[in-house]
Amino acid sequence: MANLWSMYPTMRLIENLWYPVLESREIGRKPVAFERLGQKLAFWRTEDGMPHAHTDRCPHLGASLSHGKVSQDRLVCPFHGFEFDARGQCRHIPANGRQGKIPKGMEVASFPLREAHGLIWLWLGRARETYPPLPYFPELESGWRYGTVTADWPTHYTRAIENQLDVAHLAFVHRTTIGAGGRSFVDGPYVEADASGIKVWVTNSRDEGQQHSSQDELAKAASLKEPGLHFLFPGVWLLNISPRMKNFIAFVPVNERETRYYVRVYHRINNPLLAKIYELLVGLSNRFILDQDRRVVVTQTPLDGSQANDDRLIGADRAIIQFRRLHAKLSDSGL
Repeated sequence: MANLWSMYPTMRLIENLWYPVLESREIGRKPVAFERLGQKLAFWRTEDGMPHAHTDRCPHLGASLSHGKVSQDRLVCPFHGFEFDARGQCRHIPANGRQGKIPKGMEVASFPLREAHGLIWLWLGRARETYPPLPYFPELESGWRYGTVTADWPTHYTRAIENQLDVAHLAFVHRTTIGAGGRSFVDGPYVEADASGIKVWVTNSRDEGQQHSSQDELAKAASLKEPGLHFLFPGVWLLNISPRMKNFIAFVPVNERETRYYVRVYHRINNPLLAKIYELLVGLSNRFILDQDRRVVVTQTPLDGSQANDDRLIGADRAIIQFRRLHAKLSDSGL
């Protein structure tokens, strides 16, 4: 089956991967519109609760399907009542009558979705009989509660991701929060990378004239602990704060100029009331820290980090270097 995404102009993305695009709570029986991955999409659920996504355009005269309704597990166009099933096939044209034929090609593109971990994932690429696992962190599978905040940035998703792999900006961008103390010296980072993602170990401290550790020394130290940062393609990131607290981000490309963040704090507080209070407070803190990042990241040029050929990178940028290398390789190969 053809790559449905290639039927429509879109932003340059790595194909044949699962992209987190929404939180589960954002989709119900009523169709809703979201721009994701450079496309305007209509999302809805059938009666069994399964999520579905289509291009938000009726093939008849181009009306928005998300402005329609769901009736008997069919998405109904608000303009002339055309009915489409979950696969995007037109099943009824009122003007033709119930015995009327459906013209060939009267269908709307439908995209494979999965729902897991409180997120909706969209497969960008060729449809297939079996799909690879979702890119997610096994350590978050059970025993955790989480609270989510969102943020929308006017920047390309590559810059958003690189910002969270940048280990040298803390003492400057976050000097009043997580970077307090003037810890500008970066020992490392030590980075492990492959086609699935990037792991980062690093130590930040005050500059007192000390020497950097060798990569062999850093590798030995890294073997004894989990990475501080872990990124999985195409766009999920984990910050290991402590055994009982972790920050998670799903980076969602909206279009060439906008990225949505789904930011979660994972924790092990079992009391529901205390958990909600904790999630609220940490959510506010995460928003504030992200706003500190945002003020700088939105000034970066060019907007797309994968096109930033004039950047002059340093040793502290090893994770960003690996991200750019792998992003380019995966984008060109299409997996």
